[in-house]
Amino acid sequence: MIGSGRKRLLIALAFLLPNLIGFLLFTAGPVVFSLYMSLTDWQLTKHNQYSTESVKFIGFENYARLLWGDESHLFWDYFYNTVFLMIAIPVSIAGSLLLAVWINSKATPQKPKSKMKWGMIGLACSVAACLGAWVLASPSAAQDVMSTRSGMTDLTEYQVQAMQRNGLVLFVGIVGAVITAGLFVGQMFFRAAFYLPTLLAGVAMFLLWKTLYRPRGGLINSVLDPILGGIERVVVNTPAVIWYGTGILLALATLAFIGRSMMAGLSRYKAKETGGFALFGRAFILATVGISALGMSLVLVQLPEKSLLPSGYESFDQATILAIGDELKGVEGVDAAEVDLIVNALGEGASRADTLSALLSDPVLAQNRASVLEAVDQRSERVRRGLTAGHETERGGLQPPDWLLSSRWAKPALVMMGIWLAIGGGNMLLYLAGLSNIPQSLYEAAAIDGATGWQRFINVTWPQLAPTTFFIVIMSTIGGLQGGFEQALVMTEGKADTIVLTYYLYNLAFTDDFQLGLASAVAWVMFAMIFAMTAFNFRFGSRLTNE
Repeated sequence: MIGSGRKRLLIALAFLLPNLIGFLLFTAGPVVFSLYMSLTDWQLTKHNQYSTESVKFIGFENYARLLWGDESHLFWDYFYNTVFLMIAIPVSIAGSLLLAVWINSKATPQKPKSKMKWGMIGLACSVAACLGAWVLASPSAAQDVMSTRSGMTDLTEYQVQAMQRNGLVLFVGIVGAVITAGLFVGQMFFRAAFYLPTLLAGVAMFLLWKTLYRPRGGLINSVLDPILGGIERVVVNTPAVIWYGTGILLALATLAFIGRSMMAGLSRYKAKETGGFALFGRAFILATVGISALGMSLVLVQLPEKSLLPSGYESFDQATILAIGDELKGVEGVDAAEVDLIVNALGEGASRADTLSALLSDPVLAQNRASVLEAVDQRSERVRRGLTAGHETERGGLQPPDWLLSSRWAKPALVMMGIWLAIGGGNMLLYLAGLSNIPQSLYEAAAIDGATGWQRFINVTWPQLAPTTFFIVIMSTIGGLQGGFEQALVMTEGKADTIVLTYYLYNLAFTDDFQLGLASAVAWVMFAMIFAMTAFNFRFGSRLTNE
């Protein structure tokens, strides 16, 4: 028996040996070697076959440079960018859950006659919506008036408005066609349609979104421009107090709803009617709703010309410009030439935001970011000019964003694209699988007790999906800390403040003097962050899941 057992063990090891050798050579070996490289000053431009200088062991000096040394301002800025892009994770998880619940329900018609009936209704509504968009967004300018819009000076204003109308009609038509086809076919169409972006994800999809995000001629801005123009006309021609009141009432109602719902959840948790995961789910959903509603209220009170909240900075007069120059002369590391650069930029009438964006791109000034910000902010004045006041553009403040060209909008653009790519992908399929395993008897018992749809979701569906959510959160967190490289490389080339940690690692290792030691240190710091986040999720997430 012993001999036969050893024989079986040897046979098993023989089958495992090729995979084990591959793992040691191509995975474990490089990982251990990268740990060694992170403790050296390895740099290919200095340490190569044409150089006599040898690689030196420097201990944890690379880690010190990254975390609090010369490279720390870059490392933490890029870490902030990485975390900012991870905003898409909770939103996409919530969206995947809602899509799965909707697709799994009987919301779409099942019988052939019902499909035909609702399909014809959807077709009629789509055609009506297209006609309405065509009429409402029709050009209003004269055909012989040349456009003054940036990038379109060779077209008349009539042609520009016609292009925007066509873009809006195309968008409405695509959405209507998808909804109509889904009503004709049923659930299977929506499942395939929502999962399709996952199959197409990659460089091709990034290039497509880059085209959609074009500030001039892109489909997104072509749709937004007439919509924002209509909103602007309505705001300008109505009393400002309406927008103030609506925004304040929306904020108060949101806070009251969140407070009431959380108090109800806490009372049920204390009474042991629900577990910790149900309470966590309630807080997560309320936080998502609250952030969205409060953001909308913030926009509403800033729409009129005299907004309730400061929305910009006044330009600088000559005395203020000279005062800023005098203050910056005392900043360590900023010489007279850089002070002259700041003074000249301000003297050309640049706004506070544009000036800082240009100045802080300089490496030396970026290292003194706090001093530059303090000096400029002390000499500038916030104004309540309103989003539709028209101080910056001919038409007003409600213009479509410059998306990937603007540091203010580039990261939100990547976040929105990430949500669209992830919301109908693998997470939705995992939730659909989880929903199919929930016993129907739980829903029947809840219905007998008189539970509403929301109560059934928060007390039955959400707790039963706890293991699925736990797995999705862990995998999404790991992917989020490692992600963002392809999007930034293809869509912005690292411009507009979109460099993430993986892009920073790539630049150090393959473009910036081939600093392999420092790049390896970045990789191991990222590993420590991912390990800590995963351990935290397992420590607290598993406890909530098992309650």
